[in-house]
Amino acid sequence: MSEETNTQEAPVTEPENNEPQISLADFSAALQVIDVCTQRGAFRGEELSSVGQLRDRINAFVQHHAPAKEEGKATEEATEEVAEETAE
Repeated sequence: MSEETNTQEAPVTEPENNEPQISLADFSAALQVIDVCTQRGAFRGEELSSVGQLRDRINAFVQHHAPAKEEGKATEEATEEVAEETAE
């Protein structure tokens, strides 16, 4: 008796990249959130220095990694769109 085994290979698929991603637009949105929260009085006085320091570090990172001037305008417009969505 011969047993035949039909083995079907599973289709080869690309491995999913579930690695979290973050972009300069995300950091810009975080800056906008901090600014809006500050304007609305969401932070207590004793929290302001640490919030300000965080904002300064994020802002320095965004400014350092921002694209060149020509591309920067597009990034600025995208940041404004994110800010408008965040404000709503």
